[in-house]
Amino acid sequence: KVSKTCSTAPLVTGMFRASRVILDRLPTLARSSTTRLRHFHGTTYRLAEDTEKAASGMTFTFTLPTQSLYDEASVEQVILPGIDGMFGVMPNHVSTIAELKPGVVSVQETPGGTLSKFFISGGFASIGSDSKLNVSVLEACEIDDIDQAAVKAGLAQYQAAYAAASEDIVKSEAEIGVEVFQALSFAIAET
Repeated sequence: KVSKTCSTAPLVTGMFRASRVILDRLPTLARSSTTRLRHFHGTTYRLAEDTEKAASGMTFTFTLPTQSLYDEASVEQVILPGIDGMFGVMPNHVSTIAELKPGVVSVQETPGGTLSKFFISGGFASIGSDSKLNVSVLEACEIDDIDQAAVKAGLAQYQAAYAAASEDIVKSEAEIGVEVFQALSFAIAET
């Protein structure tokens, strides 16, 4: 167990389960996305109206399957661990959908305020032209709740499992475990 409120087993299994679900649905998503793209278009009037709405601030929703950490909260900025690297989201951000990798989500609620930091095992983020940011993840916990000794032990366990794996599925599961525990180690080292 990594902490009282955050265990590593759900982080790793949740990441593996999410990868399987995405791969299983990929053919369906690819077929349906081409028809949906035809419906997207914008006018100058609508874009100007959206910009005026977004100038008032950013709304942030951060959800897990069992709870909501932020529910349409007004925040200044959020820093996310995207697959292509860390990126920040502020009001009037370009509309984006991004896959998130294991890492730290940092939330700044007020200008110049402190950052609230959460470790996530991965997930998805979407921001609309109305400055509404939605982050959905399978597992998350506050950085302060993570036990450093448990992270070191878990990383060593998954590295050994990866080295000893002879089957592809076992090797893939161990690789996901190594990725999550390396991200946990990095998150602890940053604080």
